[in-house]
Amino acid sequence: MEEKKYYQTTLAQDVVILQTKYCIDKRVVNILASMSSEKPLDFDTLDKAFNLVVERNDCLRIKFVKKDKQLMQYFDDKVEFNNIPRLEFGIEKEFDAFISKIRKSPIKYKKGVVVEPYFIKTHDNKYMVLLKVCHLVLDLYGINVIFKDLFEVYNALLNNTEMPEKPVQFETLIQKDLEKKNDTEFTQKNIEFYEKYTSESERPCYAGLHGDNSKIWLKKKAKGRIGTKMFLINCHTKGYCHTVDKSIVDRIADYCTTNKISMAHFVFYAMNICSSKINHDTPVMAPLELSNCRGTAQEKKCAGTKAQSACCNVKINFDEQFNTELSAFSKNQMKLYRHMGCSDKDMQMLLYKNYKYSFLESIYGMAFSFVPFAMPEGLDFAIYSNEKCALPAYIGVLYDINKQEMQIAYDVQTKLTTEQDVKDYHDNLVRIMTQVLDNPEILIKDIKVEL
Repeated sequence: MEEKKYYQTTLAQDVVILQTKYCIDKRVVNILASMSSEKPLDFDTLDKAFNLVVERNDCLRIKFVKKDKQLMQYFDDKVEFNNIPRLEFGIEKEFDAFISKIRKSPIKYKKGVVVEPYFIKTHDNKYMVLLKVCHLVLDLYGINVIFKDLFEVYNALLNNTEMPEKPVQFETLIQKDLEKKNDTEFTQKNIEFYEKYTSESERPCYAGLHGDNSKIWLKKKAKGRIGTKMFLINCHTKGYCHTVDKSIVDRIADYCTTNKISMAHFVFYAMNICSSKINHDTPVMAPLELSNCRGTAQEKKCAGTKAQSACCNVKINFDEQFNTELSAFSKNQMKLYRHMGCSDKDMQMLLYKNYKYSFLESIYGMAFSFVPFAMPEGLDFAIYSNEKCALPAYIGVLYDINKQEMQIAYDVQTKLTTEQDVKDYHDNLVRIMTQVLDNPEILIKDIKVEL
């Protein structure tokens, strides 16, 4: 019998471990997502397809163990799902109650469970595959890789056609990621970059989605504070999803193609302007970007978790034109991407050293991620809030390349931000994007929001 090969956790996985460690409610390790179809799905065929997907994607066969007090991982040769639950809900409340129930318990990754699949017929006659996964093995991008593979395998079985190309195995990427993590020279260069980056940047201030609507934040502001306490116990969140009109998405895509700007950078910078404007033109902010870290074709074909966080110090120069500042912002983001070898722990130490913020004092108004995906026709993707998060707000931009549609999922702490706050923020974000698309040379100080 071949001896198991054990691996350390990667820098991307270390971010999840750190979040789980400092948050009282361990459900933060969960991600819940679904893919649904209006056309009936053959659950028997889907059952076979899912087991083939587990066989084809080694990240779904990861097992975690403690060795010398350190969390290690190995890839199991075979994992079978013999009794995938099949559920049917007659009314929406029943489905909502089920989601609420399963998200409360952290997935038991230390006991060998990294994915929990469910096949569901919903109250509105849709057929759904719901996955509860461990963030240590999959990120949002990776979940879409799994769903894409699942439905392509399902269709191949159903139609008796050739199987799709096998996804890239996570073990290959882990080996490369650990080479970088354990390269002291590489690590030191990244630390030196962030040391310079933070020391040369102005001290950022908290700028939440709620603006002045949060009494908790107003009290802190009145005392001269420029950060807010990171809630680790009473950190209840609620999720909201808003769309961006397709006509605007088409214009964003055209603008980005013409100006050779990443769509992620366009949306992220517009969000920073929005956060600044609704917080009385806060000039310097530090949003947290969760980068997919998938620069190569090989990485884009792998489902395993690769997302890493970077604290982005963003200065809004109000007297400059939008297009000029977006270009500068985009170049700065590319520099950050090239120095993703700095651990979260090192980053927190640098923030404390140069900005005098403790780990428990949040300067992050939001954490942002941009997830492009291409789903087969007739399928709808959705993510669900964990209802717990240490950060004030997490914003996931879901961009369907095939449909040219954009959904923005907001998961916000209810102690700070209300449903109306989220709607107002989203409306202002769309307002900003429309204005800059109408006139890319508009001065940032002339961009209007409604307060």
